[in-house]
Amino acid sequence: MFKITEIAPGVRLVSVKTDKYKTAEINVAMALPMDEKAAANALLIKLLRRSCKAYPDFIEFNNRLAELYGASVSASVSKIGDAQVLSLHGSCLDDRFALDGEALTKEFVSLLTSLIFSPNVSGNSFGADNLAREKRLTIEEIREELDDKRVYAYKKCIEYMCENEPYGKPEKGTIEEVEKVKMNEVYAAWKRLLSTAIIQITAVGSVDDKEITKIFKTKLKKIDRQPCEIETIFLKKPQRFQRHEEKMLANQGKLVIGYRTGMENSKDNYYAEAVMADIFGGGTYSKLFTNIREKQSLAYYCSARLIASKGIVVVQSGIDSDKEKPVSAGIIKQLNEVRAGRFDDETLSASKKSIKESLTLVSPDVICSFYASQILEKEVLSPEDMAAGIENITKEEICAAASTMVLDKIFMLFAEPGEVDA
Repeated sequence: MFKITEIAPGVRLVSVKTDKYKTAEINVAMALPMDEKAAANALLIKLLRRSCKAYPDFIEFNNRLAELYGASVSASVSKIGDAQVLSLHGSCLDDRFALDGEALTKEFVSLLTSLIFSPNVSGNSFGADNLAREKRLTIEEIREELDDKRVYAYKKCIEYMCENEPYGKPEKGTIEEVEKVKMNEVYAAWKRLLSTAIIQITAVGSVDDKEITKIFKTKLKKIDRQPCEIETIFLKKPQRFQRHEEKMLANQGKLVIGYRTGMENSKDNYYAEAVMADIFGGGTYSKLFTNIREKQSLAYYCSARLIASKGIVVVQSGIDSDKEKPVSAGIIKQLNEVRAGRFDDETLSASKKSIKESLTLVSPDVICSFYASQILEKEVLSPEDMAAGIENITKEEICAAASTMVLDKIFMLFAEPGEVDA
């Protein structure tokens, strides 16, 4: 089981004590409102990951990680609801396997906090060369994502669907926004992060939660914390239905359809929505897979995904561009089948089993990610809690969840020959 410790205003530790693994995982997730400062925030977390005052050189910092039995640190940027989440994720050898009883986790957490609270800053600057490098790398990441046609089509649908909502913004900003970020904006982003971000530290392993709490409290005591409030917009119905299209060099068209579920928050009717979306377009037993892909051979792939943090369901399919109309009609028909309860007990059992198996967390990093993803939730749930909720859902509740789905946006990426599809 896990334990929650409130460390400071808007800061908590979720610790999962276990001796099943050889490594300890530490994740520091920091949530800010998704806004026009997204690009500066994204560059900031990459800069923080590289060095700190104690180890200002990237080589020195990596040597320190090597001294900690090959510990590692990575940085990531993601979206959860209308929040931008900046994360530092670290892994080190569990204390039980250290030589001479070294307190590895304590030393590693101290190093992580140094990255966040004592970065390599001189005169309000992270270094012009460092910023230029992270800009270049971030722009490369954005371009790689846009070159993936499936990712591109998905993001375009979300952009159109949530064009007047923070969720419609890209989590790293646009290429143009990244290029324009100035050093003073990154420095201001760091100060804003320390004082206003909602922070969750997630620790998995034979960790000492009291020691981790002490380390963070020491770092935070000099900071005037005024945690931000992040309210995600949940629309029960779209403002208006729209269809958008583009053409791109590819061998395969991409059809993406976005639905509003009617959820009022991330926990509202969550279990029924999760099973409904899975029966609609989850595993090989789902309506979209068995009918659109297998029986009718209308798509190369066709699946549905619930994004509970935003209360939407997104259907993605790879198709021949001239089959858009029959595929769209087929997807709508299969949703109506779920609404009408035209699925058997075997399908329902298969769906519940699949979702519960996905909640069987078999590695410390997966456990860490599971709890870290609940940073915005007031009530933190265990995998066992969620599995029980899934198991108790009835067919009638699934049909009712499907009935609240409202079509919002369609994005069609037409394929033009000339390049191998990504």
